[in-house]
Amino acid sequence: MTQRRSFDKDFLHQEFEKLSSRIDKPVTMFLIGGGGLAFYGLKVATKDMDIILNSADELTALTVALESLNYKKSDSILIARAYNKMQASNILENDDGFRWDLFVRKVCNALTLSDDMKSRAKQLWTRGKLKIQLASKEDIFLFKGITEREADLDDMRLLAESGLDWKIIVQECQNQSTFSGRLWENALLQKLLDLREKHHIVSPIEKLLRTGTEKKLIDITLIEEIKKENNTIKSIAQAIKEPQSFVRKELKRLAEEDLVKVDKSHRPHKFYLNARNTKHTSDCSKIE
Repeated sequence: MTQRRSFDKDFLHQEFEKLSSRIDKPVTMFLIGGGGLAFYGLKVATKDMDIILNSADELTALTVALESLNYKKSDSILIARAYNKMQASNILENDDGFRWDLFVRKVCNALTLSDDMKSRAKQLWTRGKLKIQLASKEDIFLFKGITEREADLDDMRLLAESGLDWKIIVQECQNQSTFSGRLWENALLQKLLDLREKHHIVSPIEKLLRTGTEKKLIDITLIEEIKKENNTIKSIAQAIKEPQSFVRKELKRLAEEDLVKVDKSHRPHKFYLNARNTKHTSDCSKIE
């Protein structure tokens, strides 16, 4: 396989200049990925630009501008596979092999560009109707932390060694899980364990993520049993093969968190889902 060429910041700035002269509608691009690391001075060059946009209209405007600069959809089978796997909104490449991976609001059908991410981003470049925002190192780390790409571990190492606010990463990961109903803490934890194994970097949030993941898995397990009408301590304990004492303690916690309610009018006590939490708890079954 031919090694893809890398492109430095000077090349990227040249492309920004060209784009700004071709875009006729306001477009704000949020830069993540290897391009982001290049502008943080953590990489000398990058092979492509990962961009998140706010709307389909911005995607159209950017695509038209790129096509006017001779970027086009590649007929490469490898690029087509990458397109399908990443679920990018568009992937365009020029004759030099430089590529733009474009996403609208959501990256790889996973994390969403949140308001907090937008507020943490720094203005990198602006000209005409084009504005380029550089995502924070913490958010780039999180985007890379939920992918299945082995190469992202190398970028995560560079980011971790440069210094990160780990609290931001945990909070954004938790917010994304709550918003989507998907257990992103588990995906991030697995990537951090890979990072430790490959690069010997131990992040200070592993224990917190593990505890949070275990708690959510317990919640999901108990709630799913209640939905199956296994709604007594004994029946749940038998179904999940755990001691009744464990089930009793965890159901008490769920009741205190207002996720379940308990009917004490007869024995054995019966547990039911709190109606306003039914949708959320159902979504939580989508574990990553």
